[in-house]
Amino acid sequence: MSLRRWTRLLGRWALTVLAAVTWFGAVCGLGLIFMTGADALSDTTPGRMWVVWLLLVAACFLSLLADRTRPAGVLARHAESAGWERTDSLQQRAGRRKWPWAEPAGGGTIRVRQAWSFTAGGFPVTAGEVRWTGRGFGGATDDTDGRGVVVVVHLPVPVPSMAYHVPFERVGDSPLLDRAELRKAFLTRRIPPWTVREQCLFTVEPAYEGVTPALIGSAVRRALLVAKLLELNAEVRSNGRAGVAA
Repeated sequence: MSLRRWTRLLGRWALTVLAAVTWFGAVCGLGLIFMTGADALSDTTPGRMWVVWLLLVAACFLSLLADRTRPAGVLARHAESAGWERTDSLQQRAGRRKWPWAEPAGGGTIRVRQAWSFTAGGFPVTAGEVRWTGRGFGGATDDTDGRGVVVVVHLPVPVPSMAYHVPFERVGDSPLLDRAELRKAFLTRRIPPWTVREQCLFTVEPAYEGVTPALIGSAVRRALLVAKLLELNAEVRSNGRAGVAA
C-alpha cells in the first residue's frame, strides 16, 4: 500500500474518531449540566455551556467532513457530476441486459452493490462495486472472497465466447486468443483477467480500500485495453457487415 493511500485512509479514520470523541464530550457535558439542575442552562457567565455549544458545533462539522471523505459519498458525487446513469440492477430493469457472468456454483455469491452506465472508448459501459464469496467469479479473479470493481463493456453484436482467466487459463477456441500482444499484456498484468460472453466483455478487479472514482477509471481503461488488443472494434464491424450482407 502506498504512502498516499495510507495517509488518505488514516485521515478518514482520524476524522471519524475525532467526530465520535467530540460528540461523546458534548453529550457528557449536557448530561452533567442537566444533573446540576435546570438553572445551569440560564447561566450567562462564560463557562461550561459555552464549552458544550462549541463541542456540539465541532461535532457536527467533523461529522460532515468525515461523511464527505467516505468512499461511497465521494463516488456518488463523482458519478453525479460526470453524468453517469445509476443502474441498480441490470437483471431487474425491463428491457436491459442481464449481468453477463454465469450463476455462481458451490455456494458462491455475487452481489453488485451499486453500478452506473456511461459511454467510454466508443462503447456503452457499466461499472460499479461488486462483492463476491466462494469464488463466485471462478477464474475471473484471483480472490476467493472479496470486493472490487466490475466493468462490463457492451458490444453492438455478439462475438465468440472466450476468456483469459487466472492463473493462465485460455477459455474458448477463438483465434483472437493467440494474439501475442494480448498474451504479453496479460502475463505482465497490463490487463486483468477478462471474459467475453455474447455481447459483453467484463472484468473484475479487487478493491481492498473501497471503490473510488480513480479505481473505476483505471478498471475501465484496462477493460477497454482488452477490447483494443482483441480488436473488437474491427471484429464488430466485420460481423456487422456480414450480417447486413446475409
